[in-house]
Amino acid sequence: MQAFGRILVPVDGSKNSDKAIAAAVDINSVSHGQIDFLYVAYFNGNTDDPADQISWLPDEFTGSIQQISQAVLLHAVKQISTDSNYMTHTATGIPAKQILKFAKDHASDLIVIGGRGLGVVEGFLLGSVSQEVLEHARCPVLIVK
Repeated sequence: MQAFGRILVPVDGSKNSDKAIAAAVDINSVSHGQIDFLYVAYFNGNTDDPADQISWLPDEFTGSIQQISQAVLLHAVKQISTDSNYMTHTATGIPAKQILKFAKDHASDLIVIGGRGLGVVEGFLLGSVSQEVLEHARCPVLIVK
């Protein structure tokens, strides 16, 4: 099996996201790398700079984004062993674009993503997100159903 030093796992709290976490943990048990959990708060702004996108929002809204982000990331972390090497990250924007940007900026060796998330109304990762990530990623992508 190829060694993956950095495994990116976009998370949204869905069952398929949980399955992606389990798959990443299995892969990482062999490669002993780092797992990066990424939560993307969907925002369709006019700029790619997350600071510009949310700077005009009321504090109550940005506080809610942080609470949701923390809850989803905590849920992800609870599914891995305490000796796992991991980091949690958040981004704001269009999920597929932010996932691809993170993977490029952090030299991810593998992206493990749920095939379908909670949906726009219920959550943030869609089947179309995993499809776009698969088509445009510069590293291998594992889509988990």
